[in-house]
Amino acid sequence: MKAQVEEVNTVQRRIKVELSAVDVKSAFDSVYRKLQQKARINGFRPGKAPMNVIRKMYGSSIAYDVADQLVRNHLFSAIEQQSLRPIAAPVLETMDLPKEDNDYSFSALVDILPALKIDGYKGLSLEAPGSEVGDSDVERELEMIQRRHAKTKDTDEGTAAGPNHMVTISQTAQVDGETFPEFSFESVPVELGKKYLLPELEEALTGMKAGEDKQLSIQVPEHVNDKSKVGKTAQCTVKLEKIVEIVLPEINDELAKDMGVDSLDALKANIRDRLQRQAEGAKRSQLETAIFDQLSAANNFEVPPSMVDQVIDSMFDEMEFENDVQRKAAKANEEERKRLRDTAKQRAKNTLILSEIIKSESITVNDADFDSYVKELVGGGNGGKELDAKLVDSIKASMGPHARESLLFKKALDFVIDSAKVTETRPST
Repeated sequence: MKAQVEEVNTVQRRIKVELSAVDVKSAFDSVYRKLQQKARINGFRPGKAPMNVIRKMYGSSIAYDVADQLVRNHLFSAIEQQSLRPIAAPVLETMDLPKEDNDYSFSALVDILPALKIDGYKGLSLEAPGSEVGDSDVERELEMIQRRHAKTKDTDEGTAAGPNHMVTISQTAQVDGETFPEFSFESVPVELGKKYLLPELEEALTGMKAGEDKQLSIQVPEHVNDKSKVGKTAQCTVKLEKIVEIVLPEINDELAKDMGVDSLDALKANIRDRLQRQAEGAKRSQLETAIFDQLSAANNFEVPPSMVDQVIDSMFDEMEFENDVQRKAAKANEEERKRLRDTAKQRAKNTLILSEIIKSESITVNDADFDSYVKELVGGGNGGKELDAKLVDSIKASMGPHARESLLFKKALDFVIDSAKVTETRPST
């Protein structure tokens, strides 16, 4: 056997295997012997038909079996001989069928990991939103809870619409004498006093009574879909159909108990903890995105196609399907796979970047790290209580074999973030 390797690109090699006529004849003889053992031929006992009879009956149809045996017997030996380290099953290229007593050759594409040296992952300049939660954030969340628990009651006849009223309105509109669909609607409920409506419409509705209508002019804002109408004046007729009063519950211990906690102080503590975790999660997500954006731009390399395909498969595994048949069909749909390819390629690239950082910095995960990781993941839903050791072991087992890899990647990102200059941004008000 002779094997030669050709570089297709930085992540693919073509291996060409040449086999002698002796190797080919050996494969033919092996296939013939297997057929001889199984053949049922009239006039001969099972497995006892002469080889010349077997050759005559099957000689024109066994080339595929011989080719398969030659590839299976020699491809991986050739890959090992050439010191290739495939990351997926080799892809056999188009090949001729072997002929007895002739030399034979075939080739296959082998995906390998790129030779990487990731530069610039230390000392990055990153921006992320601040994660500090203030009293005003907690109060704002309490107000939202209060409004979710609000009730409504009918208003007296002749009530003028105003703040804390839910009004049901219909409107027609024209621009340049033509109906303007974006400003036309029927029986839409909306709360006044919350700046949900355009200022002109809010002002017109304030003081109106149920059953009344009013004409008004509204300047078409920039956020409409029909950009040709932006800046023009819409002539509108609004009708106020119904007014109900919004009755808000008091923010007290009773409201907290409706939420399943013992007191208002406990509810506030829960809200602060949840908002804190959300803020830290948002900050972490933005930092990770910025890291990958910067390192991808600074380190250009190819990604093995088979690795991208593996990521696409995992993306389908993360999706919701009614059954496995639908999932399998989606995985086989080339248009669907094409739609996901760019995202999958970036995910694969991110994985390779982190893998190289892990190798360069000798980052590891031990049992203590893994225990802390599990406690951190489930601690938010455990009220801060210490987790039982048996429960931790059970959770670790349920997380599957990729959990340690996820933690390893997290530690790599922690390393990059710890060495970075992080500037906290404030939301515009």
